[in-house]
Amino acid sequence: MMKIIKESHLDHGLTKAMVEYLLKRFGEREGFFIETISLPDELGELDCGLYGPLMGDEPIREDEVHYSRRGRRDGKSRMVDRSVRKTRLLSVIAGPHDGESCVLYTAYGGPVAPREPFDRSLDEEEKSESEKFWAEHALAE
Repeated sequence: MMKIIKESHLDHGLTKAMVEYLLKRFGEREGFFIETISLPDELGELDCGLYGPLMGDEPIREDEVHYSRRGRRDGKSRMVDRSVRKTRLLSVIAGPHDGESCVLYTAYGGPVAPREPFDRSLDEEEKSESEKFWAEHALAE
């Protein structure tokens, strides 16, 4: 049964109604999962800061970006000076944590993007895929 704990990242603009909806939708899940769903119209939209081919954009060129540390992350994220866009897509990532079978890790607006290349948990293959993805994508500042 998926639980929300204090370490769950709910800092991406989700409303209380959206959190209640994802608990109803995914509350019976066990183990690790990643899923992107479309929110019902009555729940409104979320901000999505992702730019690049996954969002139907041209690749984001290096001369368009700057690098900035977001929160307490280990590295700097590829950022672009653009506004966030509205989306009904909600990506949910959850899995085992501290003896619990399923804990919400994070939920955010937009499609699932790979962890950034500086993420220490990536294996070599994942890091290579991440580097390719983030070479063409960036986040809105």
